[in-house]
Amino acid sequence: MDVIIVSKTHMTKAACVGGVLANGRLVRLLRSNGNNPDSDTELKVGDVYRISFSERREIRPPHVEDILINSMEYKFSFSTIEKMVEYLTDKLKINIWRGSPEALFDRKLQWTNGGSGYIPESGEIPDNSVGFWIPDKDLIRNDYNEKVRYRYPIRRNIPFVGFQNPVNKIPAGTLVRVSLARWWSKNEDEQRCYLQLSGWYGLPESEEETNDYDDDDLLF
Repeated sequence: MDVIIVSKTHMTKAACVGGVLANGRLVRLLRSNGNNPDSDTELKVGDVYRISFSERREIRPPHVEDILINSMEYKFSFSTIEKMVEYLTDKLKINIWRGSPEALFDRKLQWTNGGSGYIPESGEIPDNSVGFWIPDKDLIRNDYNEKVRYRYPIRRNIPFVGFQNPVNKIPAGTLVRVSLARWWSKNEDEQRCYLQLSGWYGLPESEEETNDYDDDDLLF
């Protein structure tokens, strides 16, 4: 089956790579042994690969997207991010949350006093841990403790963990990808998975020209 690479985010010593399968399923690509790809992985947003995979046996909701890659073969890359977005929205009909951050993850996010979104293990668990969002207001860069984050106007702060170069503003109406980090506990408190921004699509950044596709390239 084909997979479109749609995100690449920083982890401590690795990368978290997100994709969309040819049937529209959102996935995270792991090695066959269950490990994440190395931080210097050649996988790029916009790449399309033919893959064979198996399901990860041990999953903990909401992180239900993990698949184990047995083999992968490069097919092509979209010529622009806009063309990839067009394919995702028009051909695969991906679900997109719209509006404020309250709309994200089945409206089950809770918020700290500082504006960080999270899911507590004692709370309601959403159906998935990744998704696409079109915010109705600008997201303004608002770094904290030397970490890049973006602020939505009603005191909602979302850390950025992607490989893109940070921009000062992500305009309202831009398609972005959001995710929930893996379960984590501070000082042995209740575990939480925190909201994070994985990347955005369609801003006028430098984009490498690559081979285009036609409708027959993705065989579902």
